[in-house]
Amino acid sequence: MAFGVSGLAVLLGLFQNPMWLSPDTWPLSHRPPAELTTLELDAPLDVGPAEAEPPDLEGVRIPVTLNGPVRQWIDFFEGRGRRIYAGWYARMGAYAPLMVPILEREGLPPELIYVCMIESGFNPDAVSKAAAVGPWQFVKRTGGAVGLRYDDYVDARRDPIAATEAAARLFKALYARFGNWPLVLAAYNAGEGAVGKAIRRANSSDFWVLAEQGVLPVEATRYVPKVMAAIVVGRSPARHGFGSIEQDAALDYAEVPVAGSTDLRALARRADLPTGALEKLNPELKRGFTPPGADHPLRVPVAAEAALRASLTRNPLRPMLLVEHRVRFGERLWDVARAYGTTTRDLVRLNGLGTGQPEPGTVLVAPKPDGEPRSPLDGDLLVVQDQPIRFKAEGLSPVYFPVRRSMQVADVAAFFGVAPGVLGMWNGIDPTVPLQRGMVVRVFVPESFDRSTVLLARPDQVTVVAAGTDAAKNALNHASQPRTAAVSRVTHTVKGGENLGSIARRYKVTVAALRAENGMPDSVVLSPGDTVWVPVAEAPRARGAARTRAPKVETRGTKRTRTSRRARRTHKVVRGDTLLRVANKYNVEVDDLAKKNGMKSDGVLRLGASLKIP
Repeated sequence: MAFGVSGLAVLLGLFQNPMWLSPDTWPLSHRPPAELTTLELDAPLDVGPAEAEPPDLEGVRIPVTLNGPVRQWIDFFEGRGRRIYAGWYARMGAYAPLMVPILEREGLPPELIYVCMIESGFNPDAVSKAAAVGPWQFVKRTGGAVGLRYDDYVDARRDPIAATEAAARLFKALYARFGNWPLVLAAYNAGEGAVGKAIRRANSSDFWVLAEQGVLPVEATRYVPKVMAAIVVGRSPARHGFGSIEQDAALDYAEVPVAGSTDLRALARRADLPTGALEKLNPELKRGFTPPGADHPLRVPVAAEAALRASLTRNPLRPMLLVEHRVRFGERLWDVARAYGTTTRDLVRLNGLGTGQPEPGTVLVAPKPDGEPRSPLDGDLLVVQDQPIRFKAEGLSPVYFPVRRSMQVADVAAFFGVAPGVLGMWNGIDPTVPLQRGMVVRVFVPESFDRSTVLLARPDQVTVVAAGTDAAKNALNHASQPRTAAVSRVTHTVKGGENLGSIARRYKVTVAALRAENGMPDSVVLSPGDTVWVPVAEAPRARGAARTRAPKVETRGTKRTRTSRRARRTHKVVRGDTLLRVANKYNVEVDDLAKKNGMKSDGVLRLGASLKIP
């Protein structure tokens, strides 16, 4: 059982008997590596006579043994580790006033607060190599065993109050078993099973005897004296050179009940706070909003409590409606954002993602869109070259896999369960050359293949052209050009007298675009009744200074006319509308929409109201 981060330096000493204080005489399993000489353990430690002024340990309930290992850690904190301890001691000012009362309420030694110091330095976001998380460094299994909530929305291991209460329960259980605080500290670090096994092997319940005999995990023999040294230094900070350190102010907060699924950003705006202020007080909220369901007791700065309560009473926030999305093979985060009408930045925030792309199968949450999610491929020109070779595909049907980022042919082939060479033969590609973004790969799959696990293009989204023809050349050249505006395909039924030129003029597109979308050769004759795909683009929103620039004015003779802006638009609010939904519908920014209507960006819409669309 991994409990947390423990050790910044090598084992400094293990035993009370001075004959063991030379590293050359330590048991082989406890000797420090030869290359770790930063703590100068080449000579035996000279414990020296008793100090004239003993450390202040009056009232300390955890027995501190001032032997070689503990003194070495004290020296480390006073020397090479001074900057580290100073940072811990400063942050302690914010969290100790919350944690110590909990320990005392449970009848535990208040100096157990120094376990939190050694585990994480009072950092709620600390994560160890063993995946232990939070100020008290719980792994999922142990955290669950002591009652800490962990799900898609809350990780209570990061909550300094809930995690301290859980740590107190664990300390009490360990003390009930071992009845000795040094053994409890060792068990907190290495697990009670490891300590119990060591006691049986050595037939002793004395921590220092267990350490001397080498039956404890090495990390535990370092951990216990390190905690004891932290207690000694923390009890007399000035004596050890930390008297000038100014501790952080204690976290001062009030709790405000907030509806489930409420965005912290909207709450911060209501309270006139930076979002980071709420995140610091509520580090357990993984996705940046309160968990769905019942009201959540949100911690807010005391100074902001009254304003937030009044705002929520006067104008309650609507919960953020979320849906789950399982990432498909070949799908990028941008594709998911496009499908749900949101941004990659919001998806990263909602899901606590890093900088990389989510793995296939990862479940993400996204804002619920109006209607069904759109296909992230809508508007893209997807071209497949039909190979002159014909394949027998009994029991198989073709699917089209759009390449959204550079990928190895072998990886795609492995996902579909075919050989790279076969995939290359089906598509006329070299299986040793990576697939490039914008390519489309045709794969023959059985009916039993689960198409929901992969991003696929519908047949109507794919333009199939004969390989090597001028139609293929036109389509591939056109597909390689970036589309700077939102594009949607519409179908046009050819009428008598129409040709590509007249259709292109009607829809304000180029003839080359029409040929590319439909896989047409340079010379084509249209007949009435034919269906043509047309790539219709929406005008992109102006950016920067262009957003406020006056409309262009022309002079025609003596009359001045305006080639005016788009006609003014309004929207009548219907049930279920929010500013975000309306903004997405008209492809405008939420802030612009709110400003246009004299509202705040988190304001509530009145049913039947008329909104001006910027």
